[in-house]
Amino acid sequence: MKVSSLIFIISLLLVTCLLYTINPIQAQQPNRPQGSVTINTDLVVTWAQVTNRTDGSPINGLGIDDFLLREEGKQQQIDLVKEGQPLSVVILVDGQRCVWPPEIEFRRSREALRRLGEDAEIALMAWDSDVRLVQPLTTDQNVIANRLEDGLFFFQALNGPQKVPRPNRGPGRPGEAIYQAARYLEKVAAPERRKIIIVITQSWYLMAQKHLHTGGEGEELLKKTGTTVYALLENIGKRRTPINPWDWVGRKLEDRLRNAGGTLEKFVDLTGGLILVSKNEAWLNDATLTPNGEFGKEFDELFIKLTTMIRSSYTIGYYPEDSNFDGRFRRINLELSRSGKAKAGKADVKSRGGYYALRPSSPTFSEVKN
Repeated sequence: MKVSSLIFIISLLLVTCLLYTINPIQAQQPNRPQGSVTINTDLVVTWAQVTNRTDGSPINGLGIDDFLLREEGKQQQIDLVKEGQPLSVVILVDGQRCVWPPEIEFRRSREALRRLGEDAEIALMAWDSDVRLVQPLTTDQNVIANRLEDGLFFFQALNGPQKVPRPNRGPGRPGEAIYQAARYLEKVAAPERRKIIIVITQSWYLMAQKHLHTGGEGEELLKKTGTTVYALLENIGKRRTPINPWDWVGRKLEDRLRNAGGTLEKFVDLTGGLILVSKNEAWLNDATLTPNGEFGKEFDELFIKLTTMIRSSYTIGYYPEDSNFDGRFRRINLELSRSGKAKAGKADVKSRGGYYALRPSSPTFSEVKN
């Protein structure tokens, strides 16, 4: 056999062996989760809460043609409308003022949490003048429910396990609590999940002047992360403590509140969230600390209503005509189209007011089907 023929045969055998070794390697490459699709990173995602103007109940069943979306005043083509986005939620509980009396606990917290969906991951933070993570994100809703049903857990998390409450630690810092919750979600929550903060407290005006982060910083972080803030408030009636005007001399009240840490009302409005306030006060008699049983029932119902509305919100995605992602904040406006108004009737639409034009790394959205 000629040398050239022998070299050809040996070369052919080497190539064949190489092909056989490549195939197994390719077969071992990790596959994407089934039912998932990588979205073009130019996709901008926002959310909408559509509610009946009469009773506040969520309106379901709307589609792409039922919404109109404008970016910087220019109408955009909507490419995605979906209900039931997977959620990452931080529940912020005001531990300083014992938001609800120990005798009145969340009796139906499991029912409320189920409304967020079985795939929801939930964390708990206690706050007053400090902020403390007391339960990292978990999908075990029984763990969250057990904590919520313990009326003193959040107070003790901040003050220690004492039977007699300590003196007031100082005015609360709701703005700081919201900032820290948003920062936690930014670090821990998966990018395809909608980020939610639920604040449970008495009043957004009972607050300290000084925060570690200003209200402006809180607003910027909420815009950047796309986090929506909701609130469940106790009706404190005559016990509402107004801000001492002498503490805020020299500047406009709104400016001082913004610098101090921001107001809960502003954060909610900015992110397209919602505030629910109880009609009944927690105490029948402040002097004797006689609890109001009707308040306990109502707070349970409000919690269920709030979580139902959060889960029933719409995820809306579009590819902006301006494809220059320069990092600037772009304002968006969302409303119902003519067909949407015909389906929904008298309805209110709430959504976040804009987004930072940043192109993230390619996320995989398991909730979007081919």
